[in-house]
Amino acid sequence: MKPTVADADLTIGGLPRTADELKADRTMLEEMADEMYRARDHMVGFPVNLEFDYRHLARYLAVHGNNAGSPYGSTDYHLHSKRFERAVVGFFADLAGAPSDEVFGYVSNGGTESNIFGVYVGRERFPDAVLYASAQAHYSIPKIARLLRMQYEPVATDAEGAMDTDVLRTALSQHGTRAAVVVATIGTTGRGAVDALPGVQRALTEAGTCRAHVHADAAFGGLLAALGPRPAPWGFSDGADSVAISGHKMIGSPIPCGIVLARHRHVETVRVHDAAVGADDDTISGSRDALSPVILWQELRRLGRQGLAQRVHGCLRTAEYAEKRLRECGMRPERPHRNTTVLFDAPQQDVCDRWNLLHVEGRTHLITMPHVTEADIDRLCADIARTERRRRVTTSPPPSP
Repeated sequence: MKPTVADADLTIGGLPRTADELKADRTMLEEMADEMYRARDHMVGFPVNLEFDYRHLARYLAVHGNNAGSPYGSTDYHLHSKRFERAVVGFFADLAGAPSDEVFGYVSNGGTESNIFGVYVGRERFPDAVLYASAQAHYSIPKIARLLRMQYEPVATDAEGAMDTDVLRTALSQHGTRAAVVVATIGTTGRGAVDALPGVQRALTEAGTCRAHVHADAAFGGLLAALGPRPAPWGFSDGADSVAISGHKMIGSPIPCGIVLARHRHVETVRVHDAAVGADDDTISGSRDALSPVILWQELRRLGRQGLAQRVHGCLRTAEYAEKRLRECGMRPERPHRNTTVLFDAPQQDVCDRWNLLHVEGRTHLITMPHVTEADIDRLCADIARTERRRRVTTSPPPSP
C-alpha cells in the first residue's frame, strides 16, 4: 500500500511549528492512522492479534511510567506498574508448570529481548557453552549468538520442520565436554513446527552433556501448546530452564511486548544488585514501559485462563475453515501441525501485497490470529479467484483465424 505521506514531509526542522503547521501535522498523523486501519482489515500473514481496544487506558499516556529494574522488591521511582507485572508473570509461570515463587520473570520489549535474556542466563551459567537451535528457529537466535559471542550450531530439521534431535545428539557429542545452551522453538514462524522438549532432554542425556540450559522460545506457539486440544510439551515441567512468550501475538497489544521466565536460582548469575533507582536489575533493557504490563494484565484478567483457551480454539476453527476454502480455490493448502498456520500456493503478487502474505518455502501462509474471521477468509478467496480469472484472460492465446 502506497503511503499517503511522503518522507520529505516529515523532516524535523530547527524552528518551532506555527499553529497552522501543527494543524497540518495533526492531519498527517490522522492520515497515517487511516493507513494503518485500512491495512488492519487485510492482515492475515503475520502472527499478531489486532482484536483489541485499549483506549480506556489513555490516561496512562500522560505519565512517564517506568518499570526500571527488577519487578520484585522496592524502587525509588514510584511511577511504575510492577504489581501488575508480577501478576502477569505469576499467571504465565503457572501456565508453564512452575510455582510462581520458583520463577523470576518480567515483561520485555518482545520476543527477541526474551530470547536474549534466556540465552544470556544460560551463557552466564555455563560460559563455555555452545548455542544450539533448529535451522528453522527465529531469526533472533543467530543474532543473539553474535551479540553474546557464542559458538552457534544450527541443527537440521525433520520433514515437518522441527529440530531433528538425532542430529542434535550427534552435534552435542562432537563438542565433547563443553556445555550446551539449547533453544527449543515452540512454533516456528514458517510452519508452526514444535521442537520436542523430551527429545532435546534425551539427546542431552545420550550425548553425556551434563551441563545444559534449555530455553523454550514459545513466543508464537506457547499458548497453542498449553491451551490447544492437543497440548504439547513446552514449559518448565517439560524440561525448560527459561521460557519466552509473546504478549502481542495471541493476547494482543498496540505495543510489541513479551514475557520471559527463568528459574530464580539461575537468574542469580545475571543479577546486578542496587543497580539504579534503588532496585536490583536482572533485566536486559533496564528501563521498561509501565503500560505493557497493564495492558497484558487487563486482557488476561478479562479473559481468564478459560477465555484464553476459548480464543485459541476459535483460532484453530478458523484455520480449519481457511484450509477448506483455500482447497476449494485450488490453492493446495496444508496444515501439517494442525495449528493456526495454513500453507498454500502463493497467489498473484498484488494479492500477497494486499493481504500481507509472506513467501514461505516457495509458497505463502496465512495465520488465523484472533482478529481473522471466516469473512476475511472468504474475501481473500474472492480476491484470489478474481485475479486468477484476470490472469487466465490476459495469458490466453488469441483465437485462431
